[in-house]
Amino acid sequence: MNESPLHPALQTQALTHRRRLRGLSLLLFVTLSGMMMVFMVSAFASGEIANVLRLAVIGLVMLPVMALLGGLLWFLDRRQLRRLSAANHLLCECPSVMARLTPTGRASRKGILMSLQPLLDPPAQPLYALIQPALRTGHLLQQAITVQWHCRDRQPGSDLVALHDHDALLGRMVEWKG
Repeated sequence: MNESPLHPALQTQALTHRRRLRGLSLLLFVTLSGMMMVFMVSAFASGEIANVLRLAVIGLVMLPVMALLGGLLWFLDRRQLRRLSAANHLLCECPSVMARLTPTGRASRKGILMSLQPLLDPPAQPLYALIQPALRTGHLLQQAITVQWHCRDRQPGSDLVALHDHDALLGRMVEWKG
């Protein structure tokens, strides 16, 4: 899976993700198995062959549905693991720069647009980052904060990790003409 263990700021996100994924898979399993139990009881209680055949058809439909839902859960898990692994790689390889993250007031499904001002060596043009909100970090993104910023380069499209009080904010550098 990983060559190196996750940074402590990323471990909480990984743990939260695993907990949510387990809860979702349990919910799906209980729902689908409960539906199958209801169908089985109604089919066998009626004693008609048509209901038993309907149960067989429903069972055959449920198998691909369960396989697709399992594949979706696997895909979500792999995508989050790759994001956390890339963030861990950035934290290990790139030096940190103290910077100030200020919300611009623009938000979308992809994240929250924030202006990024390095405290030392400010750039000629303003930098912007699209921060993907995590469960415990939503309150941080409503105010200006000072973070330790890790990024390979300052070009749009580069991944970034910002650390603030042991909370990791994951995002991407973007170009914005506001």
